[in-house]
Amino acid sequence: MMFRTTYAAVAFAALIASPLGCGTASENSGSAATAAQTPAAAAGTPAPTGSGGTPTPMGSRGTPPSTGSSGTPTPMSSSGAPVSTAGAQQSLPSGEMASPITRSIDPVGVWWTEVETVGSEVLPILDKLTGTKIRFVMRVEVSATAPNHTVTFKFCQLQTEWTDPMDSSNVTTIGFRPDTVAAFSESAKVDLGGLSPGAKVPLPSLTFRGGTDESGKEKDEDGDGNPAVTAWVRTLLGIEIEVYETIAIRASLDLTVPDDDTLMGTLDFGADAVIVTSNNPIIADGTAVTITPDSKTVPITVKRLPGGGDCGTLPSTIKFTAVPPPPPPLFPPSEPAP
Repeated sequence: MMFRTTYAAVAFAALIASPLGCGTASENSGSAATAAQTPAAAAGTPAPTGSGGTPTPMGSRGTPPSTGSSGTPTPMSSSGAPVSTAGAQQSLPSGEMASPITRSIDPVGVWWTEVETVGSEVLPILDKLTGTKIRFVMRVEVSATAPNHTVTFKFCQLQTEWTDPMDSSNVTTIGFRPDTVAAFSESAKVDLGGLSPGAKVPLPSLTFRGGTDESGKEKDEDGDGNPAVTAWVRTLLGIEIEVYETIAIRASLDLTVPDDDTLMGTLDFGADAVIVTSNNPIIADGTAVTITPDSKTVPITVKRLPGGGDCGTLPSTIKFTAVPPPPPPLFPPSEPAP
């Protein structure tokens, strides 16, 4: 009786395990059906719908996301796209290149420059001196609006210094006092409305004149009671002399614009003077003086001065020899010059 009951249970279990009640059960409980009973290419095919372990429908698990879903590059100009820079070219959706962006620079304000170079000078008695250091500081102011900008160039310091190569204690210096050097000023009308990075600055050649009026007639331009303008000279053995001269400084600037606050390029300049008279009879009246840099392309950088300022506020790093106060005028006001 027990044998028949056990046999019947086994037969009933086999009937349940076989689909539609036919076929042979796998030797291992829970295994997939045999190849003969499984449809083609269905190895591992899941159980019928509704049974345990049913997988997701065909085309779901492992299928790449559709276009436009996560992983697709963000459309042009949306978040994540690089920010354009001025003047840079960008790729358009059609593959064409955009034109460079032109950005204008407002030049109005105060600028300044300092120059230190080497040249030669021709002086009374000493004749031609080579290896002379030529130094100056200049203030530049741009005012008004395009196309009628006014550019005013004004010397704040101007000095030459020659050192005897045989005796370093023997130094000859020529300098000007502040009231005198302020007379070396020149203005020009220029259209600076089209300035942009990389552009050239359209500046004319300039001539700074001291000690003469517009007609070329001599005048006491620095107002110290002496003819023309006064130059201070310290020469051999520390002897100090004042000479009163007319002077013309020629300058030609070739500048470009690297950025909003800088002008860079080269300078060609030189100076010619004629000594009207002196406080020392050793200097002959009418003697010519020249100052000539060795190079016609002296490097120069002109910087904007934030907030503006006058000559006394310029951040120059050049060391100038101090010029002493002036002596009594050669010709007192009650005694006119001959």
